[in-house]
Amino acid sequence: MKPHLLINLLACALTITLCQPTYSWQDKPKSQTVKRVKRAARPTFDPRASKDIFFKDVYAEGTVGQRPDVSALAAKSTKLASSDTNDAGSSGTWSQIIDAAVIEDEVKALQQELNTLVTTPVMFQTKYNDVNERFEVLSMLFAIVREYDGDIRWDEHAPTAQILFQQAAVSSRAGTAKGFQYCKARKEDLQELVRGGSIAAASQIPESIDWSVAANRSPIMVRLEAANEDLKRMTSSAAEFQSNTEDVFRLSNLVAAMAKVIVQDGMPEAEEESYLEFSEKMKTASLELKSAVKLNDFEAASKAANAVSQSCADCHSEWR
Repeated sequence: MKPHLLINLLACALTITLCQPTYSWQDKPKSQTVKRVKRAARPTFDPRASKDIFFKDVYAEGTVGQRPDVSALAAKSTKLASSDTNDAGSSGTWSQIIDAAVIEDEVKALQQELNTLVTTPVMFQTKYNDVNERFEVLSMLFAIVREYDGDIRWDEHAPTAQILFQQAAVSSRAGTAKGFQYCKARKEDLQELVRGGSIAAASQIPESIDWSVAANRSPIMVRLEAANEDLKRMTSSAAEFQSNTEDVFRLSNLVAAMAKVIVQDGMPEAEEESYLEFSEKMKTASLELKSAVKLNDFEAASKAANAVSQSCADCHSEWR
C-alpha cells in the first residue's frame, strides 16, 4: 500500500471516531465512595438463661390432655349447616325459599309464552288450557311477591297484578271470545310491567290474599310433576347436572315455593297433618338441592332430587 493512501485511511478513521456522539449510557461511571451501613450485631442467647422460657417440643411439653378431635368439630359444623337449611324452610320467609331473581325470570318467561298463545281468537280457542295454566302460575307468583320479605321487583304493583292475573285465569277456563279479550288485555298489562311500567285495576284490590283462589292447586300440581320429571333427568348423571345447573337451580327454587304455597291458609288439606308432612319434606329436599347447586355438588344434588321425587310419590300414594 502506498504511504499517502495509508495516511488518508488513518485520517478518515480518526475523523469518524471524533465525530461520533457520546450517549449517557456510554459514559464511564465516575468513581464514588460508597458509604457502608453499620448494622446491628446478630443477637445471641445464653441457653442457660432461656431454657425455661421456650418449649423444645410444644406438643409434648405445652399441651395438656388429648389433642382436640377436629373431625368431631367438622361433623358439628355440617350438622349446624343442615339445621340452618331446615330452619330456613320452616321459618316461612319467602326470601329464604325462593330467590327474587328466579321469580323475575319466571314472570318474564311466562310473558314470552303468553305472547305466542294469546294472539287470535282462533288460537285462544285451541290453547286456552295452556293460557289458563300460565295465568294461574302468574297469580301465584305475584301473590308471593305481595308477601315477599326482601327486595323484589314489582312489589308496588303486585296486589293489582295478582288480582288481574287471577281474574284472567278464571276467564281462560273456556275458549270464549270474551275470555280472549280479557286475557289479551292482561297480556298487555304484563308486557307493561316487564317493560318497567305500571298497571291499574278498575275496582278495589283486597288487602289480604285468598290463597285458595290466588293459587289454584290443580295447575300447581301439574307444574310440580313436570318439575319433578325434569329434575330427575337433569340429575341422572354428572354430565347432565353440569349441563343444566341453571335450570336445576331455577326448578329447586320453584318447587320449594310451590311446596309452601299448597299449605297456605285456606288451601285444600292445608291442615291435614300428613299432607303438611309431605309438603315439608318436599320443601326441605328442594332447599337442599338449591344448596347443592350453589356448591356444584352433583352427589348431593342427585340425593336431594331423589328426595323431592320420593316426597311426591309418597304424597300421591295417600292423597291421589
